[in-house]
Amino acid sequence: MTKYYRTMNNRYLLVLWLTGKCNLQCKYCYASENEAVCDMTFDTAKRIIDCFCDVPIKIQFAGGEPLLNFSLIEQICQYVKIKNIDAVFQLQTNGTLLDETIISKLKKYSVATGISLDGTPEINNLLRGKTTQVVNGIRMMGMQGITVGVNTVVTNLNVEALPKLVDFVFYLGNVGGIGLDLLRYAGRGKNSKEILSPRPDQLKNGLIKMHERSLELDRLFGRKIQIREVETAKRRLREHFNNKSYCYASCGRSAVVLPDGKLYPCGSLLKDEFYMGNVNGFRRDSFISLDTVPYNECFTCRFETYCPKGCPSRKIRNNNSLDCMLLKTSFELAEREINANNN
Repeated sequence: MTKYYRTMNNRYLLVLWLTGKCNLQCKYCYASENEAVCDMTFDTAKRIIDCFCDVPIKIQFAGGEPLLNFSLIEQICQYVKIKNIDAVFQLQTNGTLLDETIISKLKKYSVATGISLDGTPEINNLLRGKTTQVVNGIRMMGMQGITVGVNTVVTNLNVEALPKLVDFVFYLGNVGGIGLDLLRYAGRGKNSKEILSPRPDQLKNGLIKMHERSLELDRLFGRKIQIREVETAKRRLREHFNNKSYCYASCGRSAVVLPDGKLYPCGSLLKDEFYMGNVNGFRRDSFISLDTVPYNECFTCRFETYCPKGCPSRKIRNNNSLDCMLLKTSFELAEREINANNN
């Protein structure tokens, strides 16, 4: 799973939206706000990568569905290798287009892969679609010895079924963990009357039951499905880590590059006030740092010292305190697990 707090102090994050096109129509898709439905060219990708050739970077392939422009992934990986740039690669995909050829090349270039999956087949088909293809892609990656992470957007329609997702990915065999992404009110999710944020109590109960099921499966079979938010909280508590930066964007080290070369600090904030220029003549001092503003609950919370205070872009978009509930519950579960292991 992504370890933001370990890597963001010495790397920059370049999120390359390889295409604005997608083969799914997810009901809440915030990326649909991007009007650049073209494909990114190698020249565009090269221009921004060259701006960071002297520093460690993390390149995340995103979109749209980035595998619709897979040839560019190959070109970028080859270019980085030739130029001996200190870069790590990550891919966020819906998984429907994975095949043996693509997977073998992802393995060749050590591209860490995250796959979007919102629940068991019935739920995922409702929210995203083509679950059979997603499962086939995950299994094919397992056949090549690749472990993947699952990213789940939590909404009112899947929050109560999150424990079943733990079972589902466990039996797929090569899923290492699940990361939770709360619904953002952007793109199609902005005005939807069907897809809404879960209630705070639903989110808390769903996360607790996910964690309990993960621990139970670990006791029964010796293999744990990690819940990203809980694992991050455990590391912060164990290491007394008190960095308040939630993500790369919160410390001014993130650039989301659209297919047409425009840059923003976060893919959820494609607004004029967050525009950082374009790849032609981009300067690293053009980065925007998204301030992490505490919630009212922070000042009386016993985890305040360790908590990164939540996603700044969701705070801008959603104007609710669900991030606080997610983080506080994660710390509570992490504390409970640490104490249990110490006894």
